[in-house]
Amino acid sequence: MQNEMKHESNNTDTKAPFRGLGVINWGWRIVIFYGSFVAFMMFLVWKTTSVNVDLVATDYYAKELEYQKQLEKQTRANKLNEQLSWEVNNKTVALKFPKEVAGKNVSANVLFYCPSDKTKDFSLVCEADANNECVMNAEKLKHGAYQMQINWNAEETSYYTEGFININ
Repeated sequence: MQNEMKHESNNTDTKAPFRGLGVINWGWRIVIFYGSFVAFMMFLVWKTTSVNVDLVATDYYAKELEYQKQLEKQTRANKLNEQLSWEVNNKTVALKFPKEVAGKNVSANVLFYCPSDKTKDFSLVCEADANNECVMNAEKLKHGAYQMQINWNAEETSYYTEGFININ
C-alpha cells in the first residue's frame, strides 16, 4: 500500500520537466541576451581593429588631383593604331612599343602594383632600344597578381597604359 501511495504522489508532482531556458526567469533571459550581444559586439570591434587595411596610396588626395591628366594620357594611348604590349618570361618583362613611336626617344616608368600586399610593390624605369622594345629585369616579381601602371613618353608626348600580369 505504501508503494502505491508513493507512486501516486509522483504523478501529482507539479514540477515540469526541464524545458531548456523555460525555468529561467524572463529577467535573466534579458540579461543573458544583452550580455551575449555585448560580447559579440566586442568581438567584432576587436576583429575589425586587428585587420591590416593598406591604402592604395598614402597621398591619395594629390593623386586624385592628377587623375584628369592620367585620363588624357590614357585617351592618347588608346587613339594609337597599335597598343603597347608586354610579355613576361621568367623574371623579365618586355614592353613592345607601338610602331607609331618608332625612332623616337621612348622611355617608360612601370609601377608593379600588387593589390594583396603593398610590400611587393616596386617600379622600374626603362628606355626603348633599337627594336622599339624595353626589356626589364624583374627579379623582384614574386608569386601573385600585379597591375602594371605604365607611364611612358615618346619625345614630348606622354601616354598611360594599365595591364595585369600573373606570376606563378
